[in-house]
Amino acid sequence: MKNLFFGGSSEIALKLADKIKNVENIARSKSKLYSKNHVVKNYNKLEVEKILKRINKKFDNMAIFNGSFSRSFLSNFSEKEFDEIFNINFKIPILIAQLAIENKVINNNGSIFFISSVAGESSKTGNAYYSIAKNSLNFAAKILGNEQRKRGIRVNVISLGIVQNKMGQKALSINVNKKKVIIYKNDKFLNKIVSIFNNKNLNLKKIIIK
Repeated sequence: MKNLFFGGSSEIALKLADKIKNVENIARSKSKLYSKNHVVKNYNKLEVEKILKRINKKFDNMAIFNGSFSRSFLSNFSEKEFDEIFNINFKIPILIAQLAIENKVINNNGSIFFISSVAGESSKTGNAYYSIAKNSLNFAAKILGNEQRKRGIRVNVISLGIVQNKMGQKALSINVNKKKVIIYKNDKFLNKIVSIFNNKNLNLKKIIIK
């Protein structure tokens, strides 16, 4: 299978690329783990579309890893901080998916996977902007999947629990019930995600790994 990662410089993406092997990467930095790297300066429409046209091939799976977490409270709402988190966790992934569909880089019966978070279903204190953005992404994936159903393109969300990596530790630091939170090691997640990538029977599913 041919796989394309967006935001492939994240810890999980790099470990997945090492397991899957046949993966091309679009990100701000290169890695030897990918079969080919496409460097993007900014995730705006012009830059992303330019790279997609240059690639000129179709993929079976496209996974969008772009995301960022920071501590936030609606009681202390900051429009600037909200816009920054919402842009990275919602607007950029949706833009990438839209451009990939328009430029026909996904094979018929191919899949788009948004890498999301179980935070999109929670209302934990301190997760405000991140949870809102991920919840919006999860719902948008359903809409996009329904729109693309006739074209044979599936749009799925993989919602991860807290992983044993930098972002996971950052999220854990604000959790008031730390003793009740289970941190999952990367291998458990990686093996499940690999099996999901290989499952062509999935259709418009929200897949929760926790």
